[in-house]
Amino acid sequence: MLTKLRSYVKVYLEKIGFKIACIGIKPNHITGLSLVFAFLSFVSAYFSNISWFILFIILSGLMDVLDGAVARASGNVTCFGGFLDSTLDRFSDALFIISLIYMGFRVLDVFVLLIFSFIISYTRAKAESLNIKMEGVGIIERGERLLFIFLTALFVYLGFFNIGLFLFYTLLALSILTVLQRIIHVFKETR
Repeated sequence: MLTKLRSYVKVYLEKIGFKIACIGIKPNHITGLSLVFAFLSFVSAYFSNISWFILFIILSGLMDVLDGAVARASGNVTCFGGFLDSTLDRFSDALFIISLIYMGFRVLDVFVLLIFSFIISYTRAKAESLNIKMEGVGIIERGERLLFIFLTALFVYLGFFNIGLFLFYTLLALSILTVLQRIIHVFKETR
């Protein structure tokens, strides 16, 4: 869903990416900064500072969008850069999701969400290794997962834990659905 939105703002991202590239900042530096912000969001949640968690998840997501824009604008798109981005995204996802434990969500439920989040990413990587296009397949991709986690934390911060709980379980259900959608898609493509 958000993948389609990204195509609309791509022109603006490329302009920003070009300006950042002109300063001399490398895409992999931005990728690393995304992980630093993810780690800071986890530390913030651990110390029950949800407002800082929200700030750092926004900054991490922004860096994740900008690293690709800088790579394209600077002509610095590399296989290693793509690999590093995907790998560090999984670390960031784990930090964001595990942070929910410190906001009052049940440990088992959080780990089930973590597992399905990783399976969503794995199904895409495995399918694409089989030359099956997966971008846009499934209702919850990484951008949507981050948005749900952000909104969940926001409502917890505002004192509406039940709304946060509803969003959490909606994310979990949609993550399970996405795994099923991707399995069905790959099944159809390989027949």
